[in-house]
Amino acid sequence: MQEEREILIVKAGRQTPFSRGVLAQTLSQAGARSELAYQIAGEIRAELIAEEIFTVEEEEVIARVREKLVKKDAMVVGRLDKWRILRESTEPIVVLIGGATGVGTSTLAADVARRLNIQSVIGTDSIREVLRRAVSPDLLPALHKSSYAIPPEDIRVTVEGEDTTLLGFRVQASQVAVGIEALVDRGLKEGTNLVIEGVHLVPENVMEKYRSHPNVCSIVVYLSDEAAHRSRFYVRALGTAMRRPAEEYISHFKEIRKIHDYIVRSAHRTGVKTVENLSIENTSDAAVEIVANRVSGIAETAVKRPSLLFDAGEPSASESP
Repeated sequence: MQEEREILIVKAGRQTPFSRGVLAQTLSQAGARSELAYQIAGEIRAELIAEEIFTVEEEEVIARVREKLVKKDAMVVGRLDKWRILRESTEPIVVLIGGATGVGTSTLAADVARRLNIQSVIGTDSIREVLRRAVSPDLLPALHKSSYAIPPEDIRVTVEGEDTTLLGFRVQASQVAVGIEALVDRGLKEGTNLVIEGVHLVPENVMEKYRSHPNVCSIVVYLSDEAAHRSRFYVRALGTAMRRPAEEYISHFKEIRKIHDYIVRSAHRTGVKTVENLSIENTSDAAVEIVANRVSGIAETAVKRPSLLFDAGEPSASESP
């Protein structure tokens, strides 16, 4: 039996073997359904072999992809174009994903980072932990409590008629904001792509500061259904190997929902985009589209990286070339 010849993709003097896995991964990251992505990748490989094309320009592969997407899922075509601009741009992108405890900011951040090929994902809880090591509880007691369980005596500054849960949360968020802003500013200065997620990204605080910055995109995640929000804590507890039992969150669920509603109202007041996280796939699609619409203008005029399929990642062991 004759061995099947290898197909080479070329661009700007570089070449790489054609891989259905890499092409399918590229399409999936751009928003195509996984089964459709693998179907298109397989069809294109079969066509190239049938036409005896064993060296092909990357743009030719993308043109064939677009032609098939127009017929099979036209909505993905626009996403693919914007996603390519983001992936190939050298402009730094900082994505801020805020939302109350339990709505899924960390899961969304990881998926958005994967799809945009962003290597650095930082949670505001991690930033808070670093600050806790640097600042004693005597100096900033609110910093050393959970965001939803700060007692009135740790707030130190009270406002008559103010809800103590929200006041305590805002005090802690303003303290953590120092670390968040340092990371964002450094990322922008050094040209580093970042995704930062967590409850401390308050729209009227950190997100407002970067509202007019073209390289920063802010998103708030929410869950309007309280029952759905409550159930997420049991999933979260399993995902973190029971380091923090769900019951601890449930016992403070009233306070968490107060913070949730405050963050959403704050987003509406400041014009920050909001996304309901009912399904991670749909939420991730929406988030990537928000990022693309926000920063595609600067990305289009930036210096381009040399390739898309060359740097899209490697297929897993189960994905044959």
